[in-house]
Amino acid sequence: MNHSLRVLLISANTEKLPDPVFPIGAAYMAAVAERHGHTVDTLDLCFVENVGVALDAKIREQLPDVVGISLRNLDSSAYPQNTSYIDDYKQLVDGVRERTNAPIVLGGAGFTVMPYTIMEYLGADVGVIGEGEGVFPWILHQLAQRQPIRSTPEYECHPVNGGVCVSPVTRIKHLDITGVPGRRRFDMGRYYERGGALNIQTKRGCYFECVFCSYPLIEGSKVRMRSAPAVVDEIQAVREECGIRHWFFVDNIFNMPIRHAKDICDEIASRQLDIEWSGYLNPKFIDDELCRLMSVSGCKAIEFGTDSGSATMIANLKKEFDADDLRQASALCHSYGLKFCHSLIFGGPGETRRTVSETITLMDELQPTAVIAMTGIRILPGTEMVEIALRDGQIDADDNLLYPKFYISPALGDELIDCIEAYAQAHSNWIVPGKGIKTNVQVLQKLRERKIKGQLWRLLR
Repeated sequence: MNHSLRVLLISANTEKLPDPVFPIGAAYMAAVAERHGHTVDTLDLCFVENVGVALDAKIREQLPDVVGISLRNLDSSAYPQNTSYIDDYKQLVDGVRERTNAPIVLGGAGFTVMPYTIMEYLGADVGVIGEGEGVFPWILHQLAQRQPIRSTPEYECHPVNGGVCVSPVTRIKHLDITGVPGRRRFDMGRYYERGGALNIQTKRGCYFECVFCSYPLIEGSKVRMRSAPAVVDEIQAVREECGIRHWFFVDNIFNMPIRHAKDICDEIASRQLDIEWSGYLNPKFIDDELCRLMSVSGCKAIEFGTDSGSATMIANLKKEFDADDLRQASALCHSYGLKFCHSLIFGGPGETRRTVSETITLMDELQPTAVIAMTGIRILPGTEMVEIALRDGQIDADDNLLYPKFYISPALGDELIDCIEAYAQAHSNWIVPGKGIKTNVQVLQKLRERKIKGQLWRLLR
């Protein structure tokens, strides 16, 4: 009996600002479904002019047995001008329902942030919580054999709104077994041309406890890595087959553990690959050896998830570094000629005019290539910001946060935005997403989610 299914995978992201983001999660799922013997087709909505027409054509052509939809982001995470995508996702799910009886499976980082709330609203059949390399093939197997999707020793299943959410009991420990994403299932060349780089992941998970961050919820609190040879094999293969030179490491922290980052840089350098790359770094885990290896391996620009330069706010946000770490990291970048950016978030719990001034003063001292100043913190379920926002009366206890709510320190309010904008207008290396003070402000609109592949690439390159 043939248990192969026709699987249609839809990348739901349509946001092209600041750059269209290659759907690496959907590409991983395409590869894993194909490895398990299923016939896979994809539909990328990012470059589609009419979603309905595209759905008509693709569903008529493939007659899918299963439709998977990848939800990358829930909104733009910029304040005060914010764009929510959740109603677009609702229209998409309803549109698929109108055209096929095939079960709909949701997944992706955006979905995992609040899976039960999203399942309740969108009304899909199955939702994959967290990484899907193990869960998704199991779901396809159950559907192919017309078996119920119920909890097993490997997978936990929770009924929601007529459907079911599925999560793995344990996460994948050694990421080399995930293989490589099926990049050719999507228009790699178009993403590269529009965005200036392709994205690649070397690890998952974060064991830090920043009060606003959803990475530990999405990827777990333990860091799990791909081996350096496996990472560089992927880069080299795409470089040789497709001519892609520019890469962005989408790990939430590329240089943690620092030894892993050094091994990747050393592997790239030893193969003498003609590439350039950038990534997100933590200012605490950087030293002379890492900067040297980054430089010789093709690193051209890095972005520090700094968030604040005030000792008070660094503590309030539960960051793991201090101002001296920022000074050392910045000095090393200057020494090795690495362009660098400090990403800031103003308005967190305890922010005052004094702490804002302290951060601005430190940025003046550090002289980064660019400063990205976000105002307001997107409140996400499962993070400590929920408790803080409830305490300060900025959300209600029954708010499901499906639509974006932002925390602004009660000591500042909306005057914070005007303050930061006024400073940025006088300093060309400052950019404030969420309020149109510059023609290229949208180039950094989604910075805070830290998941796009190099919004600074063209700015810093």
